[in-house]
Amino acid sequence: MIASWVLSIGGCTPATGGDVGPGSGSSGGETVVLSVDHRSRWRELRIEGTTDLPDGAVVSYHVTHALAEELPPSEWPAQNLIADGTAVVQESQYWTRLNTTYWPAGAVRVQVQFPIAPQPATVRGRYGEFGEHLTGDNVTILGASKVVTAEHTLEWTR
Repeated sequence: MIASWVLSIGGCTPATGGDVGPGSGSSGGETVVLSVDHRSRWRELRIEGTTDLPDGAVVSYHVTHALAEELPPSEWPAQNLIADGTAVVQESQYWTRLNTTYWPAGAVRVQVQFPIAPQPATVRGRYGEFGEHLTGDNVTILGASKVVTAEHTLEWTR
């Protein structure tokens, strides 16, 4: 099950890549490799990445156009300057498509995180309900959870 969101595009060029590799965890925990990148084709932005997570694991994504942080929503040129959803890992890859019609030129930030709830039982058993078995330099603590985050920034052009 791969979620896709409707936004739209004219074209874009990469600004920075986002690879997060395995950390050097100290005790029997699980490390995770998570990368994120993009491709564009006409009015479509494809967010994609690779990982060593097992098939069926679910990652979340959050995409934000810089204009969404500068203007109140009532002044946005398009209603879809922020999108979020989930994607399921299959054969070490995940992806989603966003329709970016009416997006103005500007920076776009993509953030991908693991874990999110709910996860399949095998994934919960390996990494923990709230990521408690995760370890490594790419793991951050958010409240009672541990998460792996990969970020990517691109410059959107029309």
